[in-house]
Amino acid sequence: MSYLDPAYYLGLFLVFVRISALMATAPFFGHLSVPVRLRIFMAVLLAYLVVGFVTRPLPPMALHTVGFMVGVGIEALTGVVLGFASQFLFWAVQYAAELIGFQMGLSMAQVFNPVDGQQTNPMGRFFLMATLLVFVLLDGPQDLLRALIASFDLVPLAGADLSAPGPLLYQWTGGLFSTALRFASPFMVTFFLVEAALGIFARVVPQAELFTLSLPIKLLTGIGLSYFFIRNFFPIIPRLLDLMADDLMRVIEALSF
Repeated sequence: MSYLDPAYYLGLFLVFVRISALMATAPFFGHLSVPVRLRIFMAVLLAYLVVGFVTRPLPPMALHTVGFMVGVGIEALTGVVLGFASQFLFWAVQYAAELIGFQMGLSMAQVFNPVDGQQTNPMGRFFLMATLLVFVLLDGPQDLLRALIASFDLVPLAGADLSAPGPLLYQWTGGLFSTALRFASPFMVTFFLVEAALGIFARVVPQAELFTLSLPIKLLTGIGLSYFFIRNFFPIIPRLLDLMADDLMRVIEALSF
């Protein structure tokens, strides 16, 4: 494609839109601690590198004003779908950690997080950042970029079928909560037993200040369980990331139909 051809620059902009939409929603790239200027710079750089590998011609509608605007919307939604498809594992970890922190009594210790702009459970923050760290160490961002580049071979510019991934995303949304409950179930069962033991203790010793005793007991129990949880959870993260990469390719294949 010639550099003097207007279709080249239209295709370049559509590629930029898909890449920037993914970087705004994908794990690591979409984190608020990553500066917006850096995301834009990376999106522009990748767009210039990738546009040369886009061999399919633009659809005729993209050469008109209204059709081009529709194409921009399709590309933006395509990038958002790809970004959300890679976020389910991290949402499950964060939801499970929020449940664990609530059971430990850390909900009373929620502090304002300037990165997210909202109150954050300390335990949820810890597990999420630890999972992101393992994700970076295992070359997760590179895998996301490989899947993004592969999407330009399978999904034509402004030609994605946005309705096709709907059943997959719906299914994974239900799996998100079941996965989070599986992660948090050891804590939930243990704290249920602790609450039952404290209730029996309150009946036996009515004069005891149960509220004062329950907080440190649940906190120490939660910290002890967290140690064993982390030791057994981190070794399975590579397998979970492989499943995430497979699911991402399934979404790309669905978009190409």
